[in-house]
Amino acid sequence: MREPERRYAECQASLADHCGVDAESRTAETDAAGRIHYLVTGDPDGEPVVLLHGVGTHAATWLPMVPALADDYRVYVPDRPGRGLSAAPSYGGRDLRRFLVDYLVELFDDLGLDRTHVVGNSLGGQQAFLLAVDHDRVDRLSLVGAPGGLSREFPFVFRLLTMHGVSRLLFWLNGRGDPLENARESVGQFVVDDSEIPDAFYETLAAAQDLPGRTQSLRSLNLEQGSFGRMHRVFDISDEVVEIDRPTCFLWGDDDAFWPPEAGRPVAERMADATFHELPGHGHMPWLEPGAEVASSVRSFLDGGAE
Repeated sequence: MREPERRYAECQASLADHCGVDAESRTAETDAAGRIHYLVTGDPDGEPVVLLHGVGTHAATWLPMVPALADDYRVYVPDRPGRGLSAAPSYGGRDLRRFLVDYLVELFDDLGLDRTHVVGNSLGGQQAFLLAVDHDRVDRLSLVGAPGGLSREFPFVFRLLTMHGVSRLLFWLNGRGDPLENARESVGQFVVDDSEIPDAFYETLAAAQDLPGRTQSLRSLNLEQGSFGRMHRVFDISDEVVEIDRPTCFLWGDDDAFWPPEAGRPVAERMADATFHELPGHGHMPWLEPGAEVASSVRSFLDGGAE
């Protein structure tokens, strides 16, 4: 393991310790995307739950919520290709619909998971939808924060990341700053109240900025996500999402940086077995806000699968 990866692994372990999570770091080799790193914790005999993170984050960002699940569930948290300790392939020229989930299907097969509970945030929510729609690999589905897949519109600053020259400049500027301050500013876009986010969380994100190849991989994904003003057509599969008949729960902050609750509520209303909860005073990563409301809501929803 190279020094930047060793440093990141140490920070990830420190964050897990801070959160009271006894997580094992593992890897699996996939044909679709190469090495996939994932964290595993919880009851070895418990029902499996897979947590899928957002576009620019990592598996470790879920660690503050894991204690609410680990007592009774077997929890798996993979790093998407190009994030954390997974391999960092280019997304350029890929079939995004397949590439975003083929490695997960392989990972599920490797772990002996048929249908599993899936909790997704942002792009992880998009992946969860595709796992359900294209592969029928989802049991209960929890979307925490606005998921991708319901709208091709996105905020102005994120549109800039789909433009080659501007994207290169923005990544260069971000790389020049202090990594710890960059991490704080980044998270600040996605939460309303950061008062309970530990230093170990920011230190892990800061360490991730030095991981080789990850910036290039993320930039390639941003460029594939769309062109200026509109996202790739795969990011509006709402007419397919409404056909999902698995129990589904949306937890959506009213101050979400990507999409307001109005982007998701009509979809939830058309689904066969979905509930929609708007979270006042919460942002795009609502489990990082103060209090245990979001983690408790996810746990309560998943527990319904065991009744």
